[in-house]
Amino acid sequence: MEDGAFGISSGLIYTPGCFGDTAELVALSEVVRDGGGIYATHMRGEGATLETSIAEAIRIGEEARLPVQISHLKASGRENWGKMARALQMIDEARARGLAVTADIYPYIASSTTMTTLFPAWTLEGGMERFLARIGDPATRRRIIDEVQGGREGWSRANGSVGWDEIVVSSCQNQKQFEGQTVAQIAAAMGQDPAEAMMNFLLAEEGTAAIILFMMSEENVARGLAHPQVMIGSDSLALATGQGGKPHPRTYGTFPRVLGKYVRQDKVITLSDGVRKMTSMAAAKLGLGDRGVLAEGKAADITIFDAATVGDRATFADPHQFPDGIDYVIVNGQIVVEHGVQHPVLPGQVLTK
Repeated sequence: MEDGAFGISSGLIYTPGCFGDTAELVALSEVVRDGGGIYATHMRGEGATLETSIAEAIRIGEEARLPVQISHLKASGRENWGKMARALQMIDEARARGLAVTADIYPYIASSTTMTTLFPAWTLEGGMERFLARIGDPATRRRIIDEVQGGREGWSRANGSVGWDEIVVSSCQNQKQFEGQTVAQIAAAMGQDPAEAMMNFLLAEEGTAAIILFMMSEENVARGLAHPQVMIGSDSLALATGQGGKPHPRTYGTFPRVLGKYVRQDKVITLSDGVRKMTSMAAAKLGLGDRGVLAEGKAADITIFDAATVGDRATFADPHQFPDGIDYVIVNGQIVVEHGVQHPVLPGQVLTK
């Protein structure tokens, strides 16, 4: 915190974060509070445990007495779609009690993560080598499949249930022929049961593969976008152009998609509110006093776009496509992108609190 960190973030569906308890997170957050920071969390669950996960995030904020950011809010798994309204209500209730809790969301019905997150936490304990040994052992495989409800018809875990045709491999290293294919398609190609095929695929990839999961509803995405305490985030990896297999289209299209689909086309939010959710709202949450608004004396981070044409072109099938309608991108006062041409300048700065 003394070196300028904005706060602490937790990834509670990932290792090793999933093994940390609430008391530990409160204690860490108290240090962050004393440094003027925030607690940002990828919560413990976004499906069956969505409400208890939000309650934990709020508890950490209230006990440690610091602002909270809930990262990429969602209700995952069809059986959990009805929980989104309650999730937003819990945020409102905590704010009414005085907690500065906000959230962010990305404008898609699919998420993206690592394939290992589909597995129970105990399988990942001790690191990747032990995980691979477990999924390579027939008896342990049977335990995993039996533990995951609906294992042979689909896959269900803390982040909600998902069908084999809703899990898409977005990038891998050793089996490039499977990029862009569902686990159902991979299983058919291997002539194996989907659960067995997924574990064999992971063994061949040495445990490292990225996936896209189609688990959210369009209605909930719009509901989250419209909420006054929810800002926009891409939740994307930073990739070199054209790299990363078939990444989630949010890599290229998040913000123009909001402006094209949810502002202009569907009118879920106004143009000014959409811009606020992408700029000043996020800057204020981090305490960036010199950014996020157009004003004299502020850092000139500016995107100039045509509100009548701006929109995303990236799709799940063809994600490596730049958006339409963006004329200029200016970073710290220097033009970086001009009518689709990137200039050889690097004016970005490391930001600190």
